[in-house]
Amino acid sequence: MEQYVQDYLNQLNVAPQLQGLALISALHKAHIATFPFNSANVILKENLSLEPEALFDRVVTNRRGGYCFEHNKVFYLALKALGFTVRPLITRVLLDGNEQNGRLHRVTLLEYQGKQYIVDVGFGVLNPRFIVPLKTTTIDAPNGRYSLEQTGDQAYRLALAPNNDQPITLYRFDLSEFTEMDCNIGHFYSSQHENAAFVNNLVVSRIMDNERILIRNNQVTFFDDAHNQQEVFTITSAKQLHSLLTEQCLVELTFAQTQTLFEFINRET
Repeated sequence: MEQYVQDYLNQLNVAPQLQGLALISALHKAHIATFPFNSANVILKENLSLEPEALFDRVVTNRRGGYCFEHNKVFYLALKALGFTVRPLITRVLLDGNEQNGRLHRVTLLEYQGKQYIVDVGFGVLNPRFIVPLKTTTIDAPNGRYSLEQTGDQAYRLALAPNNDQPITLYRFDLSEFTEMDCNIGHFYSSQHENAAFVNNLVVSRIMDNERILIRNNQVTFFDDAHNQQEVFTITSAKQLHSLLTEQCLVELTFAQTQTLFEFINRET
């Protein structure tokens, strides 16, 4: 096992006796609580290499977070190093209701003891807190009910019915073959194209057992899923943003970098 993968597993600090799906579930839960979803690196025009050592250095060692093409590759490589059978899939995100959106969200397909599962640690604040069996199913979570529906031959849709809100489809996908080059193309678009969401918006989130935090541009939302409550605040200073990023979301940034981000979210468009 590569040292950078071992260092990653050490940081997640799961019980050493766990095996199989219990181990994967524990790693999944620890990952989304430890390593933030974060588009700041895109806005700061960082070098976002997906080469394994550079990727782990950025996301894990330097605690800079990332989005799906980064988080889910880290998790994929860790599962592969642990001996699990995995391969990447790329889905179409449907949060805006457009069925024709491009394939721009990486997830992992896990095969274990004759069954298949979707493993996702890179979907931001709506990310499931669990791995999802690849079959028509519903799973209750602190923030609502997730459902996976098979819609055709090897075609699926993942949806969420939030507590006291209307259901939303998160993404749809099939089991076609995807390569790392396919992922690299999606990653390039997501980090470079002038219309890409993460080029134009600061989005940072972290998911704990019963709490979530979301920074989207100049607003921060605290979700108390245990009590089905949320609070929304406007971010009014770079100092406030820096505290939210570094203390609440666990992103390692200098104050100068945070000032750049604060200027970005308050730019005139």
